[in-house]
Amino acid sequence: MANKQMSGYGFGVSNTRNSEVKNSPIQNAEQKTQELINQNPNGTTITKLSAGINNQLTSYLPIVKNRIAELEKIKALGSNADGYSEAVDEINKQEQNLEQLNSDLEQAAALRKQALDTQVNENYSISNTDEQATNFHNLANGTFSDEATIQEDESGMPRLMYGDIPYNEVDTGGSYSTDLEELVDAELANTLDLAHGQSAISIDEYNKINRPNLKKNLEKLIKDSGGKTAVKDYMYQNPELIDMFISNQTGKPVTPDYKETDDYKKLYNLNKTGVDFNDGFVDLVLSMHDAEFQKKEETKPELTAEEIIKKFS
Repeated sequence: MANKQMSGYGFGVSNTRNSEVKNSPIQNAEQKTQELINQNPNGTTITKLSAGINNQLTSYLPIVKNRIAELEKIKALGSNADGYSEAVDEINKQEQNLEQLNSDLEQAAALRKQALDTQVNENYSISNTDEQATNFHNLANGTFSDEATIQEDESGMPRLMYGDIPYNEVDTGGSYSTDLEELVDAELANTLDLAHGQSAISIDEYNKINRPNLKKNLEKLIKDSGGKTAVKDYMYQNPELIDMFISNQTGKPVTPDYKETDDYKKLYNLNKTGVDFNDGFVDLVLSMHDAEFQKKEETKPELTAEEIIKKFS
């Protein structure tokens, strides 16, 4: 996008906030992830069972096995035996519990692989908060796996937990999608051609056809690409854009010295959760396209030799 246009991103956002940026051990977690990747250039082997979980299962599974064995004795007495129905129901529940726990372990390993792949491919979004990034790296580097526990949820079903949260509910942020960036860049290049190139069209045609289609495509992409995170990801992935946004907030230029201040770092982090970057974004992009056609209207075409002669004859 045209950087000068982004400086006019006019959100009503105050630069004074009462919240404090949450400190987190993100650097240690990220360093541990990178060391793991460096030590395993051909890929990291991810096992379904960490040593800690294996020890817990060693204690847990025999208890479940013995419980099922006792219930099977009652079931073997036949449907007329006292407690038969309860025994069948309990056996089914215990088996479902084991299936759920096995599923947790397999999916947790898959999530860890996905996180490692994201880090290796450098696709993790810069717009994620420090807390999300710390969770992401602790998932990727195996810290969560090593510290995981098996705990029963409210229904009594055993679940794999990271801290006090089920493994699949930990907020690890997301990866960066280039869909929005590619659309914005491609459409702007197309508009430049339509406004000034060999395929130039009239401003009326642009307003009736091209502009409505562009607006629809942008709104759809923002919605389909993750809602409010799509534009935020795009802003943070391009440092000059978020710096211009902060400059608009503070009314001062973002210089290298200012970027080292606590004020800048505070805004940089708080904007990740305190700003709806979608608000006004589509209109801003459209204004950039409108500006190209306005330039076209303001530029009077040179008269041909024939027209000049006709004018003065």
